[in-house]
Amino acid sequence: MFTKIKQYPFALQRNLSIAIVFSVLLINASCSYQYAVSEQAATQVRVMEVAPDSATAAIISPYKSAIDGEMNTVIAELAVDLRKAKPESPLGNFICDAIVKQGEIVTGKKIDFGAYNYGGIRQDVLSAGPITKGKIYELLPFENFGAIVTLDGPATKLLIEKIIAEEGWPISGGLKIVVKNNIPETILINNAPFDITKTYTVIMNDYMAGGGDNSNFLQGQQVEILGATIRDMMLDYLAAETIAGRKISAKNEGRIVYAD
Repeated sequence: MFTKIKQYPFALQRNLSIAIVFSVLLINASCSYQYAVSEQAATQVRVMEVAPDSATAAIISPYKSAIDGEMNTVIAELAVDLRKAKPESPLGNFICDAIVKQGEIVTGKKIDFGAYNYGGIRQDVLSAGPITKGKIYELLPFENFGAIVTLDGPATKLLIEKIIAEEGWPISGGLKIVVKNNIPETILINNAPFDITKTYTVIMNDYMAGGGDNSNFLQGQQVEILGATIRDMMLDYLAAETIAGRKISAKNEGRIVYAD
């Protein structure tokens, strides 16, 4: 069951300029004429040989300048390199901890842990130093919304087994897994042993919640879709940390340990 809750209050309308550009292009390219194809021919043309359309460039230019300026805005400072790796990585830990915090802010609910599919993170490293808004768009380019899923015990166990089968997906600090012989030997959720009779509140993206990346076992669980993308949540988290005067840092903490 999917439920859409109120609009995420911290998300800005960041994609307005982009939408305007594409709308202008569509209007400019529209035509009421209709033609019937009489013959077809294929010719390979190198892009550099095509002269730019000055009229279209003139239309796009002010919007492109505005978007470039926004994307080049420094939004936070990284204290260390954040790298992506399996079974655990500073970059994955950072993302999952951030979405848990932002999810709790917007819903007022306690979230037991966060998880993220490995392939949804599209940069291998965020380098120490200033980080721009554009880099976060490169890191999380998909329009995946935040989703809070209430999982029963069996579904929670299947999610953990999926994480293990993938050799480690990013998870938040609320979850600790010790793996032996590809089986979860120890599972701690908020420092308490996993209980299959309980339900757990997990934040992820709506792609996962809908069964994406072979997560079909999540279908049929109670899902609340937040009114903001994961990327918007990340940007708001970074903005808050910057206002508080904190640099961004994360490290491996033994969240997923393969003991064999």
